[in-house]
Amino acid sequence: MGNLFSSGAGIACQFSTEHAILTVVGNVAVLATAVKCSSHLKSPDLLSINLAVTDLGMGVSMYPLAIASAWNHSWIGGDPSCLYYALMGFFFGVASMMTLTAMAVIRYLVTSTTTTNRNTIKKKAVYIVIMFIWLYALLWAIFPLVGWGHYGPEPFGISCTIAWAEFQNSSNGFSFILSMFLLCTITPAMTIITCYTAIAWRLHKAYQEIQHYDKMPNAAKVEKKLTLVSDD
Repeated sequence: MGNLFSSGAGIACQFSTEHAILTVVGNVAVLATAVKCSSHLKSPDLLSINLAVTDLGMGVSMYPLAIASAWNHSWIGGDPSCLYYALMGFFFGVASMMTLTAMAVIRYLVTSTTTTNRNTIKKKAVYIVIMFIWLYALLWAIFPLVGWGHYGPEPFGISCTIAWAEFQNSSNGFSFILSMFLLCTITPAMTIITCYTAIAWRLHKAYQEIQHYDKMPNAAKVEKKLTLVSDD
């Protein structure tokens, strides 16, 4: 039984290592391509780059410690490294979620505009959105450090995150979890679902218009709309 457990743990560690390498290499490739083609980037592309930055930041700051702890079968570095790992995970996690939310909203706005007005989303506005994303993520990551919420090890002892178990009998912890759940998970997720549902509906309506192509005076405009999501 012990050999079976060790074998399973070894496979899991190897998989984690390979996943970490692919994550870092893949996101570095995305960023390198973005730098090479920087003059051709559109405003929404900046959010895709920001998403790659969050993924790369998570991979570089968290995966080495997590993999080493997994191979060691116990957490390495004690409380300081646990705090660092949980902080980085929460920080980049919130930044990633908010970036995905911003991408959904901007794609919805792009598909909602006319062909002549679809360039109204300027790079300056996207830069402001990106700055807000990082400040928002930093704010939430700092809250547990100043007494609202708490970081701690997970039950298996090879990872650290929000100390969920310590909040069961604490009004402070409960208010933090509830607020975080609503503002960093539920609201962004519902926004993403709503935006992509609306985009899908618009595409459905556009396809219906194409079916009546002969009756359309501006078919080219509809065809253009159908490519907005993939283009941006």
